[in-house]
Amino acid sequence: MKFALLLLTLFFALAWSASAQSLPVNGVDHDGYIGVYEINDQKYWWLCVEPGGTPAANSGDSFLADAVGFADGWDQQNTERQNDYIANSAAQIALQKQIVVMQYVLDTYMPWSSFTTPGEIQDHTTVAANYGGYSNFYNSLYAVQQFLTETYGKTTKVDFTDMSGYVDRWASLPTPTAAEQARSDLYQMILADIAAKDGADFFGTYDLGDPSIFNSAYTAVFDDYYIANTLYPLLDSNNYQDALIIAIPVPEPSGALLIGCFGLSVLWRRWRKLA
Repeated sequence: MKFALLLLTLFFALAWSASAQSLPVNGVDHDGYIGVYEINDQKYWWLCVEPGGTPAANSGDSFLADAVGFADGWDQQNTERQNDYIANSAAQIALQKQIVVMQYVLDTYMPWSSFTTPGEIQDHTTVAANYGGYSNFYNSLYAVQQFLTETYGKTTKVDFTDMSGYVDRWASLPTPTAAEQARSDLYQMILADIAAKDGADFFGTYDLGDPSIFNSAYTAVFDDYYIANTLYPLLDSNNYQDALIIAIPVPEPSGALLIGCFGLSVLWRRWRKLA
């Protein structure tokens, strides 16, 4: 009996490891908040979703990551975070609502039309030195990224009617540029929108309905983005900054753009022991 159980356990472990899609990630350019990665010979915009000093790949750097669904990647961006969630039942419960809230922000405030419109996206350089320029495209990416990174540190938050704990990193600048002011304004708009909608119990019925129905049914929702996950200890040199990958390629300057409605099949990974 014990031998049969061992074989069964080994089978499921091998099946899980075989199902996790490994991504070869090459750095292109970034500024620590947003950037561009090359994955399977295509360039993609990404947003930082693991703050705290973990490195992103620079030009010439490369690493392997697993493509995981947004929900599965959010609580295991490093092993310390994974263990914290395992030990904290309140965080596990809060995760369900937080994913729905963040999904709403991505659905509503990401510049999806820019990602799918050839002329517009080609106006936005992938060179990080130019990210500070004023454009609705960059402003949206930065405002959304700030919301995601602020949510990262609030593992047990379920009341989004009070957004006072969300830091506006542009608000304290003594002389913000027009772009920085626009990003702050958009970020504040997002916070006010979230607070109002949570007060109206909007997130209890958003998209897939009851957020307690938290299972593979969510897979169909996240076909525009996924997390490139490296699950190592926080200070391990292999623990590259987990990035939210926008699953629409950045066009080459030559003008060739892959257009169309395509679904990225996002692989979901959940390998944890709940206490």
